[in-house]
Amino acid sequence: MLTFVGFGVLLGLLGPFGSYLGITLPVRVAHYTVNMVVISLMAVAAHWLAARLVFGGPPPLWASLAIALILAVPGAVVVLGSLWLFAPQVLPHVTFAELCVQTALINVLISVVVRMIRAWRMASSQQAAAAIHLSTPQAPAAPSAVLVLDPLREKLPLPLRRARILGLTAEDHYLRVHTDQGAALILMPLSQAIDTIGADAGLRIHRSHWVVREAVVDSARKEGQIEVKLANGLALPVSRSGRRLLAEARLI
Repeated sequence: MLTFVGFGVLLGLLGPFGSYLGITLPVRVAHYTVNMVVISLMAVAAHWLAARLVFGGPPPLWASLAIALILAVPGAVVVLGSLWLFAPQVLPHVTFAELCVQTALINVLISVVVRMIRAWRMASSQQAAAAIHLSTPQAPAAPSAVLVLDPLREKLPLPLRRARILGLTAEDHYLRVHTDQGAALILMPLSQAIDTIGADAGLRIHRSHWVVREAVVDSARKEGQIEVKLANGLALPVSRSGRRLLAEARLI
């Protein structure tokens, strides 16, 4: 939420689309902050629904951009109401179509920036975890205990490289690797990761999810959808084809 408020204040200071000419600075800041918070809450709700009902996980970039464009119309209604509240003198000089275009541009820009910030934060957290591990004194390993890493484990943070892999989740161009010691986000296609582990070791329960057979400990129906629970307590959605595979493997 603070991020969206910050964007609103920044837009108020910049005064885009000529708003710096007809609206005073304090009113601009209030106007853009209200708009940013309300429209961002709408976007968060839309992403939650898309993740829950359509993708079974975080929506890919193209879906985020589509949501940003779709919300331009209700977002323009919000902007119109805000102008009526804060700067009614501007209303005769703008059209609803102009507000839709302006809102769409800001929505797309904010969507891209937010995804970049999240990717940077994930990369920073992984680097911090690796740095902590490297700074901790480690007992020298015996020659026979040297770990030969595959392409998948090489991308994991050091604390997770020896962990037991339980499942995989595709998130846009990234891959979330679920282990018995935590999860990490790496850059690798889901299909390549499955080949690395071995397709026979698990099941593709959803187009975005793959699980190791031995990691499945339970299944349940939640809100009309089948979910499987992994050994670490994580619950993942199951598609129709995934349900058939699980039934054939006698895991549900």
